[in-house]
Amino acid sequence: MFIGNHPGRLLVERRRPGFESAGAVAGDWSAVPRSPRPAAHPWDEAHRAVHDPAGFEAIGGPPAYAEPDFVQVFPFPRSDSGGFESGGTGPCDDRGADDFWPLAEPRHGWHLDANHSQLGAARGRVSEADARRVRVAHLDTGYDPDHPSRPAHLRPDLGRNFAGGDPTDSTDPGRHSLTGQPGHGTATLALLAGNRVAVSSTGFDDFLGGCPFAEVVPIRVADSVVHFQTSSMAAGLNHAADIGAWVVSISMGGMPARAWAAAVNRCYEAGVAVFAAAGNRFGPSPPWTTVWPARFGRVTAVCGVTADGTPYYKPGLHRHMQGCFGPSGKMQTALAAYTPNTPWAMMGCGSGVGFGGGTSSATPQAAAAAALWLASNPAPAGTAPWQRVEAVRNALFAAADRSHPEAGTYFGRGVLKADAALSMPFRTDLPPAPVDDVRFPWVRMVGGFESAADGTEEMYEVEALQVFLQSPALQELAGGADPLADQLPTADRRRLVDAMGESPRISEALRAHLSRLAPVLS
Repeated sequence: MFIGNHPGRLLVERRRPGFESAGAVAGDWSAVPRSPRPAAHPWDEAHRAVHDPAGFEAIGGPPAYAEPDFVQVFPFPRSDSGGFESGGTGPCDDRGADDFWPLAEPRHGWHLDANHSQLGAARGRVSEADARRVRVAHLDTGYDPDHPSRPAHLRPDLGRNFAGGDPTDSTDPGRHSLTGQPGHGTATLALLAGNRVAVSSTGFDDFLGGCPFAEVVPIRVADSVVHFQTSSMAAGLNHAADIGAWVVSISMGGMPARAWAAAVNRCYEAGVAVFAAAGNRFGPSPPWTTVWPARFGRVTAVCGVTADGTPYYKPGLHRHMQGCFGPSGKMQTALAAYTPNTPWAMMGCGSGVGFGGGTSSATPQAAAAAALWLASNPAPAGTAPWQRVEAVRNALFAAADRSHPEAGTYFGRGVLKADAALSMPFRTDLPPAPVDDVRFPWVRMVGGFESAADGTEEMYEVEALQVFLQSPALQELAGGADPLADQLPTADRRRLVDAMGESPRISEALRAHLSRLAPVLS
C-alpha cells in the first residue's frame, strides 16, 4: 500500500474554541482546492496553508491543521483464482474456488452454516420487521442495480457518491481498466445483505447476505478498491453519521489520515459501529499489519479465517493474497470472519456469482452479525449513542470462538459466531474507547506536541507515520516495534530519525523538523 500525490487539494481543520489536541474530534473539516507551487511536496503545501491565510476566506480563515488529500493506491498482480479479489482479465471471468486455501467442497453458502459464521441460524431468529429497524451504511465502489442479489431494502435515495460524477448516484459505473476494478461493492454488498439467489452450478438457492432485511445505504467512495482518495473515505464516514446509520461496513483501507480519525470519532459518538477490513497482502509483501481505518481503536477490524478454522495467512514465499493482522494492541478490537471462497456477486454478469476472497469478504459478515444483534437487542432507555457501539462489539467478542491456539495473534477477540452473539445481553457498564488520532511519537519534540499553538507538530507526526508505513527499511530499523504503542530506545530512535531524514519521500518541513530533533537524541 502506498499513497500517490494529489497536491491540488488539502483536507483542512479549523478548531473550535476550547479545542485541546488530545484527538482529532473537535474541529471542523473541509476539502479545499489549492494551487500548488511547481514540484512542491504535498506536505510542504499543507504547511504553507497553515501559515498563509490566502484562499481560506470561504471557511473563515486559515486552518489550524492541514493534510494532503492523497490518492490511496494498492499495487496488485493480476493472476488467476489466487490473485486479487476483483482481478482477472475481465469483470465476468469465471471466478472459481481458490484451492490454495482449505475448502471441503466448492459450494456457495458454506460460510453461513452452524460450523462457520452461524449467520444462517442468526438471521432466522430475527424478524424482517426488526431487521429493517437497523440502518447499515455500505462504503465501497457502488452497486449493480440489476444484479439479483440487490438487497430487498436498499436505500439509494439516502446514498451518496463521493468518487466523482453525480453526487446522488451511488451505482457503480462499471469502468473496467488496470486500476478501475468495478463490482467490488456489488460483491461485498451481497455478502452483507444480498437477496435470494439461485446458483445452478453449486446448487445454492438462498439469501446471499448475512442480514438480508436490514435497510442498507450504498455510499460510493471509490472507483476501485485499489485506488481511492483520502477525502472520499472521510466523507463517506461522515455521511453515515449524518443519515443515522447504526452500522458501517468498509471493505477497503490504506494509510492513516487525521480526517479519517475525526470521522471515526464522530461516528463512534453518534452510535455508529464501524467494521473495516484489516487489509490484504500478497505472500510476504507489505502491508504486514492492519491498515486504516480498521487500525483505529474505535473501529472493529475484521481479519480472515479459512473454512477449516485456520488463519488466512501462510508464511513463506507464495503469490496468493492473504490477510493482515496485528499488532497485538489492535487485536483487542479485532474479530475474524470467513474467507476466501465466499460468494462473490459479479457486476454486469446477469445472475453471476463466483467465489471471492480477501478480508473484503470477511468484513460484511461481521457487519451483518452486528446488524442482527442490534435488531434483536434494543438499547435500554437512557443509553448514550456510543454505548450502542461498545455493546454490540462486546456481544460479538464475547460469543466469538477462541479455540484456535493462536487466536489472539490472527483472530483478535475470536472467530465470528453470529447466532451465539444474539444471546449476549446489552451491557451498559462498558467504558468508552479512547479518542482516536494519528500519532508517531518517535519524531515528537519533548513538550513540542502538547504546546504547539497550531497543528504543525501533528502534521509532522502524520507525515512521518505515512512514510514509515511505506518503508520496509525504516520498519526494520524499528525492530518490529509498534509506533502507536511501543517505546523505542534512544539509540534506535536516533538511527530511525537519521534514516528518515535522508529519505527522498519526505517534505522539506519534516526534514527540517528531524534535523532539529537529532541533537536532542545525541
